[in-house]
Amino acid sequence: MKFGEFEVDERAGVLRRAGTRIKLQDLPFRLLVVLLRRPGEVVTREELRAELWGSETFVDAEAGLNTAIAKIREALGDNAETPMFIETLPKRGYRFVGMVGHPVFPGMPTRVTNQSALYVFAVLVFAVLAIASYIVFFSGPAPITIAVVRFHNETGAAENERLAGTLTDAVVVALAGNPKYGIIGNSPLLATDRIFEDVRTIGEALKADYVVLGQLQKGDAGLLTRAHFIRVSDQKHLWAGSITLPEADMERVLTAAIAEGVGIGLDRSREAAALTGR
Repeated sequence: MKFGEFEVDERAGVLRRAGTRIKLQDLPFRLLVVLLRRPGEVVTREELRAELWGSETFVDAEAGLNTAIAKIREALGDNAETPMFIETLPKRGYRFVGMVGHPVFPGMPTRVTNQSALYVFAVLVFAVLAIASYIVFFSGPAPITIAVVRFHNETGAAENERLAGTLTDAVVVALAGNPKYGIIGNSPLLATDRIFEDVRTIGEALKADYVVLGQLQKGDAGLLTRAHFIRVSDQKHLWAGSITLPEADMERVLTAAIAEGVGIGLDRSREAAALTGR
């Protein structure tokens, strides 16, 4: 299983980053695998306890889970406050919030075949339709306003500015296909170098409920793209993910992933609102 720059080899029990093995003990590794098998889903502490220790084993599972999650985050360079991979749901469990896909190996053909293009298109259509159905059922008539900030080119290469703009446009088009979203993607405010610092300013100025941010970075296995879906009111990261792909595949796969991620993020926002009564 591949996510961002990382790859999990279940048979060998090995975690790698861009081909380099990263030390991770058996229990945290197995916990990571459980979460990867159910991306976007809440895996309760009870489910994890049964999966990792069994119902007949008497151990301090609570402390064991906390320690294992801490070791996973350390190995991945993740942060509990603004998670890229592992999200904690207090008193409930954990959720993997990154993008899970197939490994991309050096030398992989960058030309997109008709079969892969059709597959990605099908994923995109399914994601958009699923999110639209969810919103139609649960939301009122007012559209959800989402501002898409121009992808920030952090590679240091001027030639990637055009790719950053292309990815931004592709995300705008993909999300605009949902009639329940009001997408803002052409304001000068959205071309900022302070993508995280300016979230509240952008949201308030454009009257946006949510903001999509993107980063284009250099990865060991190619260009690395990170995406974030943030609620403006409290600047909470509702979803984040990263993916490394050949440039030829990036636009199609990324737009599908972000469209699905926005749906996941809105789902979490509603869960939080239901719990707090707001």
